[in-house]
Amino acid sequence: MMQKNEKKLTKVKYNHDNREYIILNKCPHCNLDIHPTVENTYRFENKSFEIHILSLTCPSCRKDYFVVNNCGELNNIQERYLLTIPGHTFQDESLIQNTSKKFQNLYTQSIHAELQGNDDIAFFGYIKSLEVLVKDIAMIEHPDSEDMVLFSSLIQCLEKFHSTNIHLFSKKLLEVLKNDYLHYQKGPEFSSYTELVKDCIDYFLLYLELLQKTFSLNDKRTEKEA
Repeated sequence: MMQKNEKKLTKVKYNHDNREYIILNKCPHCNLDIHPTVENTYRFENKSFEIHILSLTCPSCRKDYFVVNNCGELNNIQERYLLTIPGHTFQDESLIQNTSKKFQNLYTQSIHAELQGNDDIAFFGYIKSLEVLVKDIAMIEHPDSEDMVLFSSLIQCLEKFHSTNIHLFSKKLLEVLKNDYLHYQKGPEFSSYTELVKDCIDYFLLYLELLQKTFSLNDKRTEKEA
């Protein structure tokens, strides 16, 4: 079983040829923590940008990819990272495989928004990702209530279809899920709200895995009894 936070992407410093780059901590192909090998470097410059591109090879899967950094003078270290080609996805991870394509797309977009520093967009993307995940699970457990699930709000879905789980969440998380954008901007705790939502997603990913394993065991037991 995947450990908490194992799948999360982070930006790390990478030194090559006396220059410091910012790269992701995982290969976008095989998703392993790696120290990649530099195959080549490229540089493009105009009045606004000084772009440096590393062509990297993963020592594990041996596949190539690019990391693009803006190395202009006005960029601090954490703002240098622009993107990785190909983009990082989570579709091959064990827990993510259990989820719908809609969740995978929203969740991946939210993570990339966060990596790009678009914190507001990432935050609401994570909330929508959580909503899709929670509703997907509710429809698995209550297939006759699909319309009710789909037309409920996130907090209504949690209260009605996940009442046995909702007591595990902090009052602060529930408050965050109930309030709007202007409320979030009132205080300096915005980043901590994002972490609360991401932790909730982690919980429901684990819950979905256990739920599907339970269904599988029940199916095998029924087959034996038949």
